[in-house]
Amino acid sequence: MYNMKRVDLIMIAVSLGVLMALQYAVGGFPIAFFSFPLNIILVVIWLLGLWMLYKDYRQTAICRYLLSLRATVVTLSLVIAFCLVLGMVPQYPSDSLVRSLSFWERLGVHQITTSWYFLFSLLLLQSHLTLITFRGYRNANGIRWRFVASHLGLGLTLIGGFWGSADTAVYRIPVYRQEATNTAYSSDGGVHYIAQSLQLQHFEVSYFDNGMPRTYEANISVNGHEIALRVNEPHAIGFGEDLYLTGYDMRQKGDVHYCVLQLVRQPWKYVQLSGILMMLLSAVALFIKGPKRKKETR
Repeated sequence: MYNMKRVDLIMIAVSLGVLMALQYAVGGFPIAFFSFPLNIILVVIWLLGLWMLYKDYRQTAICRYLLSLRATVVTLSLVIAFCLVLGMVPQYPSDSLVRSLSFWERLGVHQITTSWYFLFSLLLLQSHLTLITFRGYRNANGIRWRFVASHLGLGLTLIGGFWGSADTAVYRIPVYRQEATNTAYSSDGGVHYIAQSLQLQHFEVSYFDNGMPRTYEANISVNGHEIALRVNEPHAIGFGEDLYLTGYDMRQKGDVHYCVLQLVRQPWKYVQLSGILMMLLSAVALFIKGPKRKKETR
């Protein structure tokens, strides 16, 4: 059973103190600045740096620490703690806090996913996991495929969410019957123009007995090709681009004049899906073959 040492507690306290002070002084981390292609370049530099650290400087204190059980406990404890805060404390978009901020808001408690300390803990966890993968991907018998699938799968899932967050965007698009549109709006009110031309062709709503809408469906023309959109059933219109039906003109009981679509751009989701599939394959392989047992010696 591992007991967290005093030096680990001191290291956590100092690191969090510095990062929280930075958060309080300058606000959240500027994620949008690190969008494509800068995030790709940084991922390559980060992975090469970790490989050089493992191959050439394995005996240094920082590398030995990142390969230790202590690093596992510290990084998982930090990430789990921040995820608990994320789940229990209301979260607001950065552009919604236009008034004077309270102490906790300036610390990023209500915007935990863009805080310096949360992102640092995720980067530390990914670095630890990557070095562990470098060390254990093969042994005297060759490549350990189940180990690689589980650890690399988790790594890809984290990388896709962490490094791909700068390329993720969500837009709202009002689509009308009268004319086609390619105008989309971000949460901060910014106007963006998409490559597709959208126009509402047909809209159908089914109601409960009390008159409340039960479900609805829209036929949308996308560059002249008609698609059907239903609630919680997105339609892919490009690489990493999905359209969702989120609302409509509820003032009209019969002939609906417009609907509201949501365009989600998440090109790194394929990296995350690859990681999830690898972890599933590792779990299936473990279930079929079972854990490897050491041979008993008499």
